[in-house]
Amino acid sequence: MDTITVETSLLTPVHQVWESWTNPKHIKQWNFTSPNWKCSKVIQQLEPSGEFSFKREAKDGSKSYEFSGVYEIVIPKEEIVYLLDDGRKVNILFDVEGDETYITQTFEADEEAPLEDQEKDWQTILDNFKKHTEAYFK
Repeated sequence: MDTITVETSLLTPVHQVWESWTNPKHIKQWNFTSPNWKCSKVIQQLEPSGEFSFKREAKDGSKSYEFSGVYEIVIPKEEIVYLLDDGRKVNILFDVEGDETYITQTFEADEEAPLEDQEKDWQTILDNFKKHTEAYFK
């Protein structure tokens, strides 16, 4: 199975990055792939064996889907590993260097979708996260 890695860095302290990544009120502000979409519902138990579900839907109501799974590893401000409902694994690392917080997200690709589309979508969500987080905690 192919893996894809997307990355970003923020000029934001790791405790604020973690807050934005894990708090449902923040997740709803950045967890989508296009301005025509929104994250309308967030359910999460941020602990090993805890479940999560993010409902993403088109703003015009034409489409929606659930993005869900189970957390395997949660080390606050350092690492999150989860297993999606379709069995693919996702690993997120939070690293601090000086004033910057780096996020590296590696995931097992969906064999049904083109790799470049998956990379673009996941990077877009990560870019949305960066934009929201840096603006919110400015």
